[in-house]
Amino acid sequence: MSRRRGLSRLPAVGLVLAGCGYIGPPQAPSLAIPQRVSDLAVAERGDQILAQFTIPSMSTQGLPLNSIRSVELRAGPTPNPWNQAAWEASAARIEIPASAPGALSKAIPLQKDWIGKEVTIGVRATGPKGKTSDWSNLRQLTIAPPLAAPADFKAENTPRGIELSWRGSAPHYHIFRATGNAAPEPLADSDQTNWLDSTIEYGTSYLYYVQGFRGELQQSPVAGPQAITPEDVFAPAIPSGLTAEQGTNAIELSWERNTEPRFRGYNVYRSVDGGPFVKIASLITAPAYSDRDIAPGKKYRYQVSAVAVNGKESERSAAVEVAAQ
Repeated sequence: MSRRRGLSRLPAVGLVLAGCGYIGPPQAPSLAIPQRVSDLAVAERGDQILAQFTIPSMSTQGLPLNSIRSVELRAGPTPNPWNQAAWEASAARIEIPASAPGALSKAIPLQKDWIGKEVTIGVRATGPKGKTSDWSNLRQLTIAPPLAAPADFKAENTPRGIELSWRGSAPHYHIFRATGNAAPEPLADSDQTNWLDSTIEYGTSYLYYVQGFRGELQQSPVAGPQAITPEDVFAPAIPSGLTAEQGTNAIELSWERNTEPRFRGYNVYRSVDGGPFVKIASLITAPAYSDRDIAPGKKYRYQVSAVAVNGKESERSAAVEVAAQ
């Protein structure tokens, strides 16, 4: 009887032990020190230094960091030889409003005495308990005379596409384009102060931007946007190279082929013995035509025009003349 009682108590003992939990060594309190920024990137943009970086969302103890007190950015000439304490003491201090980890950017005004010198930039964050992180990866930037933003930036609708033009003194230019309400995206680079966008679609709204640069670490401010919605209002090129030769019971015409993507067809015009020109063929697609409605002894003059898909007709080509035999 007593043996059965002992067995019946084992589950209860197990439940008691299971509910006690394991007591390990005491855990150190969280200091909430932010991990150091490791992705600081800088570039000279006009008369400013643009700094971009990310405050990590973890503390140095590997715990989530949900808030921060402040972010401090410093920028100043690089001591030679390098001395971090001297740099910290002399560098300009910029406070950046921030209350949570994440991506941040800050424009630092250039100081006149920085031009021609190497400047070191660093950033660090202070956590919610007042503990400050180590300095980020430090970036060095040799400051050149600022590049001005491109001036007189224009976008023009032309038969070949959107012609962009501007004035500027930079050796190179970045060109950006946004379609509709989308964000701007890199479109092309140019060493000239003009560029043709031949990839447009008629009826689509575009925004264009241009920025000068001298190496990727020195940029001008961005010019733009220039808004434009191209429309197909253009006639095709005038046909060239028209010739007329006597054939067998026909006058054979030929000319150079139109290679424009907007091309639809050709119209052929004829004048007989000095009379008015009359259309004798419409929207033919081949650059050739046989006129079989001829009579010996008459003089025939011919002209050719091109027609675009929008129905616009070009001017007529120069006339050629042949006497039928």
